[in-house]
Order: sequence, then structure tokens, then C-alpha cells
Amino acid sequence: MGFFKKLFHKGEQRSKDVNASQGELLNGSMAGHVKPGSKIGFIGFIKENCELVQDSRRQIEEAKAEYQAVTSYLTDIQKIEIMPKELRMNMEEAARRIISLSRERQKVRNISSSISDIQFRLFERFEAQIPKDLVNLKDSENYRLLIQKDIEQLEKEKTALNDEEAEIISKQSFLKGIGIATGLIVITMFILFSVLSGKTEADFSIPFLLTVLMGMASAIYIFMEARKNSQGLKLVGLKQKRQVMLMNKVKLKLVNNRSFLEYICSKYMVDDYEHLKSAWEEYVRVKDEIKRYKSNTKLLEFYNSELIQELQKAGIADSEVWIYQPTAILDSREMVEIRHRLNVRRQSLRDRIDSGIKQMDEAIKSITEAIKAYPELEDEIMPILRRHGIEK
Repeated sequence: MGFFKKLFHKGEQRSKDVNASQGELLNGSMAGHVKPGSKIGFIGFIKENCELVQDSRRQIEEAKAEYQAVTSYLTDIQKIEIMPKELRMNMEEAARRIISLSRERQKVRNISSSISDIQFRLFERFEAQIPKDLVNLKDSENYRLLIQKDIEQLEKEKTALNDEEAEIISKQSFLKGIGIATGLIVITMFILFSVLSGKTEADFSIPFLLTVLMGMASAIYIFMEARKNSQGLKLVGLKQKRQVMLMNKVKLKLVNNRSFLEYICSKYMVDDYEHLKSAWEEYVRVKDEIKRYKSNTKLLEFYNSELIQELQKAGIADSEVWIYQPTAILDSREMVEIRHRLNVRRQSLRDRIDSGIKQMDEAIKSITEAIKAYPELEDEIMPILRRHGIEK
């Protein structure tokens, strides 16, 4: 990221204009994060966006790795489907033996379970990953509640600001009415005094003077109040801009949170954390029961090994996964269902990658704009960037 260094050199050439740049930045992308002239707040802003870049990069790499695994899985399905019949004989025989032995084991165990066979095989495949995903799912659901509270608070703030703005506008209208009424009264009194002065030849100097003083006092009052209301409207406008910016950030967090929750729930065929927790506990119980019955384990292992060898001969990359779903080798409908689930997962991963890239680009853009405003802080900013893996 050599552009950061260029920014610093350009900034040194225009150090006389840095105060203006800082003001624009503080009213723009850094509004709500730092106070004008706050060095600590600016460094915190840089760290926050660096952490966001680092976290987005990690999520993108994880999603890409799983995306490649899913793509490889789909390629294996295609290879199995186009295999000639004569090459499938041993593989299908091993698959039939595995299915038969698995059914026998199921009868021997005679275990009733609330999870389906598909979900059981799914949990079996992701057994090492599910405990981590359980924690992540619970944390994400709690985080969603916090985000929703933030949105409610910001909505209340929006309503209060709108009410405050309407009240100031109402005061302005009232002042306008006072001004018109006062003007009419002054003009009327001037006309009245002029008529009376002409007819009675009396001295109306004092009434004229008092009328002028009344008009001046009203004008001063209206001017001061109007100025106060104008300043109030500007302040409310700034608060409204800050509220909109914060609301957009919170809504972006809500979208990312919802995307993660939907992905995890779709991955494990559950509705929420409690559902996954219950299904996982049921799976663990069933697994413990299964360990008690291993009378046919050696025979089953033999045919598992036979199936794996046949698949490896056919060039299948992940051959071991098929010992958990041998029915798909014999039943095309099962294979279609597996392919559909994989396509859905791959699309979900693609969306996560795109979302992560967008989020990382926005964070880098924020850092870039911030650096343009504070070029004199190069010695303090560059170590932060390198510490978070953002090199020049």
C-alpha cells in the first residue's frame, strides 16, 4: 500500500492547508468519532478502521477457503455422475454394503432421535467445528439485540431532533408574525399622529419618539431571537447529519450480522442458537450410544476403505466424505439434493466474500481520507498500519 507514503509526502507540501482539511474530515467521514483537534480521537479512528480491515481480510480468507472446498466437492459430484457403468460396479457394491451395514447398526442401536439422518450426517461431518460455531452463533444473536437497541435509540434521537427543528421553525414563524404586527402598529401610529398633529397643531414629538423606540426595541428583539433560532437550526442540522451517519453504520452492521446468522442456520439446517444447541446435544447423545455398538465395525471399515479406494482411482479429491452419504452414489435424487445444498452454500459464501471486500474497501477509503487530513502524524500512523498487516 505505497499510496499511504505518497499521501504523507503530498501532505508535507501543503501543511499550511492542513487545518482546513482537518475541518472537512471532521465534518465528514470522521464525524462522531473524534472531536476537532483531538489527536487521541484521530489515532483511535485509524486503529478502529485498521482492525476492521484486518477482520474483513480474515473473514474473506476463511470464506474463500471454504468456497474452494465446496467447489471441489461439486467437481467430485460431476466426476462420479459421468463415470462409466463398468467403473462404478465395485464402487456401487461397496456403497450398498455400507448402507446395509449402517441400517443393521441402526436396528441394533434402536435409538430414537429428534434429528434427521441428513442432519446427523451433517453434524458428523462438521463435528469439530460445531462447538465453535455454537459460540459464534450465540454471540451473534446477542450482538443483534445490541444493534437493535442502538437502532431504537437512534430512532428516538431522530424523532427528538425533528421535534426540535419543528419547534424552532414555529418560533421563527411567530417572530415573523410579531414583526409584521409591530410594523403595522408603528405605521398606523405614525399616520394617526400625523393626522392629529395637522388638525390640532399639538406637539406630538414625544409620541413619535416613543413609537420609534417601540419599533426599534421590537426590531432588536426580533433580530436577536431570529439569530438565536438560525444558530439552533444549524446545530440541529449537524446533529441530524451525525444521526444519519450513525444509523447507516448500525444498519450495515445489522446486514452483516443477519448474513452471518442466515449462513450458519442454513449450514446446519436450524432456526436459531437454541435449535442448534438442542440438535447438537441430541447428536452427542446419539454418538455416545453408537459407541456401545461396534460388533460390525471392522466389516464396515473394510467397505469404507474399499469405497475410498475406488473413488480415489476415479480421481475424486475428497473421497472420504462419501462414506457418510453412500446413498447419493446409488440414488440420483439424493445426489441432486446434495448438489443443490452445495450451490446454496457456495452462493452464500460468495455473498460473504463480496460483503467483506466492500467493507474492507470502505475502511481503507476512510483511512486514506483521514491520512490526507493529518499528514504530519506519519511516524505514529505507519506503525499502526504495519501492526495490522497494512504495509506500504
